[in-house]
Amino acid sequence: LVAACELVERGRSVLIVDQENEANVGGQAFWSFGGLFFVDSPEQRRLGIRDSHELALQDWLGSAGFDRTEDHWPRQWAHAYVDFA
Repeated sequence: LVAACELVERGRSVLIVDQENEANVGGQAFWSFGGLFFVDSPEQRRLGIRDSHELALQDWLGSAGFDRTEDHWPRQWAHAYVDFA
């Protein structure tokens, strides 16, 4: 969205495609409230927050509730994202 705003400021036309309606524009950023996803980061360790790859994945899978056949790829995405983080 930031890139789109910058392009509009420079006189360019931009089309934004979002899964949400106009009241909730922002996709994942809207739903995450701007949160950041860290796994066992130096900041967490400094603050005494216990975290690990396993805890992060358990939290994600537990809240997502991937229990349908069509959840295969979202589940794979969750695993890959936690591996990356």
